[in-house]
Amino acid sequence: MADSEIFKDKVTGSYNELDNHHEFSVDDHPLYSHARSFTVRNGPSSRTYKLAAISLGLLSVIFLVIIIGLSVHINRVSDSHYNLSLNSSRTSSQIAQLRSDLKNLNDTTKALQNKQNEDTNLIRSLQALLRTETRLKSEQQSQNRNLQEDKQKLKSQLLHLEDNCGQCPPNWVLMNKTCYFFSVSEAIPRKGWAAGRQECTKKEADLLVINSKEEQVFIFDTLKALRYNLPFSYRNGFWMGLKDDHTEGSWTWLNGTIMTEGYWMDGEPNDDLGYEDCAAVYPTNNPLKSWNDVPCSHPLKWICEKEITISS
Repeated sequence: MADSEIFKDKVTGSYNELDNHHEFSVDDHPLYSHARSFTVRNGPSSRTYKLAAISLGLLSVIFLVIIIGLSVHINRVSDSHYNLSLNSSRTSSQIAQLRSDLKNLNDTTKALQNKQNEDTNLIRSLQALLRTETRLKSEQQSQNRNLQEDKQKLKSQLLHLEDNCGQCPPNWVLMNKTCYFFSVSEAIPRKGWAAGRQECTKKEADLLVINSKEEQVFIFDTLKALRYNLPFSYRNGFWMGLKDDHTEGSWTWLNGTIMTEGYWMDGEPNDDLGYEDCAAVYPTNNPLKSWNDVPCSHPLKWICEKEITISS
């Protein structure tokens, strides 16, 4: 039988006992009498009540503990949610700040890149200017050296002119008792070898005969000192008294001597076209490589020489 049915039977029996007692008891105060006569006896039903009460108490305690635990958990969850919300807000603010910092950094980087490009272009311009100035300085130094060389040659020429005073005709240059005339003036037209020699004979002289290396260097330096420093061209040479028109390859001076030492340019004489039989000296860069064979009819300048006449 279930506990609820036992409990019901016990309650019904108790009420029956109370009704029977009321029927056989007479009292002036029946309510008081009923109250004193209702007692709970110790027995199985009493233990059942106690167990039920204890169970309900335990359940209440358990429920209370659960409720308290849930409340604490809910509070913790609420605190955590609040903290998360706060952290999320802070994180959002930090992200916004980082984005702003990143934008500023990108702008600064772009500005620095532009400045670097400007500086690079400026450096390149300065380097180009420096190269130009270096080149101009080098050219100026070269010109200064040339001017110094020309100055030295002019001094040498001046000394020759001073030594020439009273010994050579005007516009002639003296060296070792020999007077030389250089037809460098543009007023004097170029002529062939034979016509140039005639101009020398008119001055009681003859075309140049070079007898030594010293004389060759002197002729070369004098051409430079007289500012006759033109680029190489067939028309910029000066006739000498040297030919091989009788025997090809046998170069003979006007005084009848055979040339034994020549100062020819590289590859010369080559008798180009088979009729280059007269020799000329040119103001080249190397005094020992300045001769060239030229057709005798080619119009050139010339150099005359004559010995100093010593009067008694």
